[in-house]
Amino acid sequence: MRWVIFCWSQSPVPPKGLRPDDVIVCADSGMEYARRCGVVPSIVLGDFDSYYGTLPADVEVIRLPAEKDDTDAVFAARLGLERGVLEFLIAGGIGGRLDHTLGAVQTLNFLVSNGACASMSDGIQSVEVLNAPFSKEYTPDGSRYLSLLALTPRVTGLTLKGFKYPLCDQTLTYDFPLGVSNEIVAPTATVSAQQGRLAVIRTTD
Repeated sequence: MRWVIFCWSQSPVPPKGLRPDDVIVCADSGMEYARRCGVVPSIVLGDFDSYYGTLPADVEVIRLPAEKDDTDAVFAARLGLERGVLEFLIAGGIGGRLDHTLGAVQTLNFLVSNGACASMSDGIQSVEVLNAPFSKEYTPDGSRYLSLLALTPRVTGLTLKGFKYPLCDQTLTYDFPLGVSNEIVAPTATVSAQQGRLAVIRTTD
């Protein structure tokens, strides 16, 4: 079971990789994005300070206080973890206010820290957070750039194959953006690392 948490987005297209059996959870103004994508939620939650429309019938509605420590997206993430979910996709959450975008990336980090797989997509850009050790393959998939950013002080043993700028057993740190704007130049490219946590960001431009 995967939870797809719809958040605010101006994207005109749905996130990539939606599945028929996804559980759709709308966090406040994520309702607008879900409607544009033609998706009906199973759960709607939030303090509703940014969504004022009608709510679908026969769905679980969780109303949250306006003053709270968790963002609506973090509350949705916690709720999913409490219900045993281990795979999450944040739909939207990219663009607009920088603090909201960074907060969404931190939500991915929170989920991975709690043993889940987590990614984010607005159909144009995507972010996934990976815990090393790992080795993962990527294809061009219509995305021009693939960027790698360290989310821990050091990501060690980083090796890139099939990229315009390959690496072999290098260390990436979170105070220097060495991994920004790489490009896949082979039918299949591989990213692997030995220690640390990495954000993999894909974008068309």
